[in-house]
Amino acid sequence: MHQVGKVLEILKGNKAGILMNKHAACGDCGACQHGKENMSLTITAINEVGAEVGDMVEVNMETQDVLGAAFIIYVIPLFFMIIGVVGGNFLLNKIGFIGNIEVYSAVIGFILMTLSFITIRMFEKKFKANRKYIPEITKIIGRQ
Repeated sequence: MHQVGKVLEILKGNKAGILMNKHAACGDCGACQHGKENMSLTITAINEVGAEVGDMVEVNMETQDVLGAAFIIYVIPLFFMIIGVVGGNFLLNKIGFIGNIEVYSAVIGFILMTLSFITIRMFEKKFKANRKYIPEITKIIGRQ
């Protein structure tokens, strides 16, 4: 996935802060809390090409890595919610629970989903340290 951005600052560890314009298809889901009213986003990228402040650069992150990150953030919590709802319903029926099983199953599903989000958050630093989840500046398009 190739995007173009402007280097705003040089950071420690051979990285740079880059102002990116979000893709035209972006903006509707609200996951990044920006929406369509703010189509720019600041990211951190690996800077092994020696880009400097003000440079226009091409930034790349492999599509499979983007999909892997999306899987971790969206699919795993959804999976745990479904397991919680279905498993909770099964277990509550199995033990002969008297009450509104559907509501309790939904609560179990939301608890498992929340626990999965907390677990992902606990491992966030490990994901950020993994180079495959960090965008990389591949070339300098223009110097200022």
